Amino acid sequence: MDINQIDTRHATSNSFELSRGNCFPFTGVPFGMNYFAIETHEDNWWFRPEAMHYRGIRLSHQPTMWAGTKGDFCSLRILPFTKHTKGLKVVPYAPQQSDFHPNYLKIRQLNNQLDTTLVPSEYGAILSMESPQKDKGIMISFPTDGKITKAQGHIIEGYSNQLHVHRTVPLKFYFHIEVSEKIVGFSEKDGSFEINFADANTIEIRLGTSFISAEFAVKNLPKTKKELQLQEVTTQWNEKLAKITVSDQEAEKVKTFYHNMYRAFLYPQRLYEWDDNGQPVHRDAYANEVKPGYLYMNNGFWDTARTVYPLFSLIELEEYEKILAGFLNSYRESGYLPKWLAPEDSGGMPGNYIDGVIADAAVKNIATDLMPEFLTGMLYSAQQQEPNRQAGRSYANEYNTYGYVPSDLHESVNHTLDYSYSDYCIAKVAGKLGEKEVAENFMEQSYRYQNLFSLEDRFMVAKDRQGQFKEKFSPFSWGGDYTEGSAWQSTFAVNHDIAGLIALYGGEAAFEEILVELANTPPEYTVEGYGHVIHEMAEMEVNGFDQINVGNQPSFHLPYLFHFIKKPYFAQPLLKQAVNRLFSAGFKGYPGDEDNGSMASWYIFNALGFYPFCPGSGEYLIGMPNFDEAIIHLANKKEIKITTTLNNPQQQFIHRITESAQDFRKCVLSHDEIMKGKDFNFELGMVPNSKCFDETLPTSMSRKAAQAIYS
Repeated sequence: MDINQIDTRHATSNSFELSRGNCFPFTGVPFGMNYFAIETHEDNWWFRPEAMHYRGIRLSHQPTMWAGTKGDFCSLRILPFTKHTKGLKVVPYAPQQSDFHPNYLKIRQLNNQLDTTLVPSEYGAILSMESPQKDKGIMISFPTDGKITKAQGHIIEGYSNQLHVHRTVPLKFYFHIEVSEKIVGFSEKDGSFEINFADANTIEIRLGTSFISAEFAVKNLPKTKKELQLQEVTTQWNEKLAKITVSDQEAEKVKTFYHNMYRAFLYPQRLYEWDDNGQPVHRDAYANEVKPGYLYMNNGFWDTARTVYPLFSLIELEEYEKILAGFLNSYRESGYLPKWLAPEDSGGMPGNYIDGVIADAAVKNIATDLMPEFLTGMLYSAQQQEPNRQAGRSYANEYNTYGYVPSDLHESVNHTLDYSYSDYCIAKVAGKLGEKEVAENFMEQSYRYQNLFSLEDRFMVAKDRQGQFKEKFSPFSWGGDYTEGSAWQSTFAVNHDIAGLIALYGGEAAFEEILVELANTPPEYTVEGYGHVIHEMAEMEVNGFDQINVGNQPSFHLPYLFHFIKKPYFAQPLLKQAVNRLFSAGFKGYPGDEDNGSMASWYIFNALGFYPFCPGSGEYLIGMPNFDEAIIHLANKKEIKITTTLNNPQQQFIHRITESAQDFRKCVLSHDEIMKGKDFNFELGMVPNSKCFDETLPTSMSRKAAQAIYS
């Protein structure tokens, strides 16, 4: 599919009460430093696809609606006008006559025959204003703080300034604009700057930006003609989309897939620029100094570690290695491995899920030269807690004292389970580096999740500092002890040791019983921990998958739990229904927040038919393929080909799998196997085939523990 067929308004119809993606309609280059979209409203949901008016083209660095308008640090708005709309801060536009694509944005204003086209570049954009109307100009304004320092001749210069909520050093974002026609008027009113140009039917505006200096903003101006720049960014996007080729008798499924491919390559955003020697440099946001190397921003690891980076390990290796180097620079400059980069570490979610990213790279032999320093950072971040609990492990002291996070601390259950997973990840990296004692110590710590399992309640339950389980427990109670869910969604968040969890339940039969109950219990909830209905609750109810809330990250892996009791056929209809019913290419494209590529990548994996159940294990579990044919063009130039026969709605089970015409009966694949290239054929059926898979089980810490660490 060509990038011109992608509508960036995908998944942008949202509200505070219900998320269908909570996405922005971003135009830009893949992993771009800046993104562009029109702004229709002033609140967190500043773009709404149904609006017939807009406030300008917004240059944005906002990672999510939930960051708020102040979370769109160092942003600015540009509103083109003619004599008919001069002085207005909101003007009507025609959505049906406008183009919303990743590689360009074209807006048709009503009444004044003004077409504005924007083509993005690596650090800026080229805008053109076309209209026979006279008195053209632009209004520049700033959602936060900013200033125009020069508007003379053909040049406009200024900056957007913002103090990060967690730091004392303000970020300054410089911009330099060159206009094809002379500036003939400049005025300021109520924080908006109106700039008038000499008359011409077409006016071209070139924008360069920088977080480093005003001089870098000049250097970062687009150098080519608009047509050539459009060709360049179109090629960049088409190369990303072409990394996976899918075909199917249902065109809408293909369309949905490629809209998710677009979303997967937006984040994290680059925060580095190029010096005169062609070397990457960036501004250290903590010391306010320019330093060498890569840096990235706008990434929440609690979301993205589960799916985004496993996907990059297959098809986007070159950028992935730069991203890892950037994360290491974040550690060097802040003292802690990051949890939520925006662009400094804003914390925000439990656990230290970057450990999963690092471990996954380590076991796949990616960026091996960075691993010793990463391990140092993992160990420090695991054993320290910052005074404001923003970085490191928020409750490291309590976790190490009690072996769990006690119930008087916020979201104690999820913190405990997430720290246990991080301990597993540290053990994997240490084992890879030959640090046997460290590996064994953290392997032992990775079993601490067991301290919160209540056999009487059959769930993970909060404990107080005296070791007593919480009284009046309800598995339907959201928040408080749990993160964006209840015990139903959180109990199974021990991806590294499902075999150990099965043992806690008393064996496979008891575990099957709780899984069947999970899948068949209505999507009920109580709001004690939040005091009101949050959007994730509403989405679980609307989506209709009972307590398996695949619209949120804690439930991403739940369908695959059946693989650990040798019944993957239970997962197959769940996955097929979720992929086809909950995702689309429309304005309501997701079952919940997309979150920086995490849900897009979840869809991509599950539509292809396999999934990285436990990043750091080096394994993928076989799911349910959704396309007649898919070809994954791996980063090492080899290919995975997946064909599916009898791929109809009523065929919801895998009857047989062959690999190069030979029966393939494992429910698990290693990364090394995949990277050799494979040719799979899936034959679907109407009823489950219990003999489709053999007895091979996915790796768990409780099963062959030493092998799990050192492999």
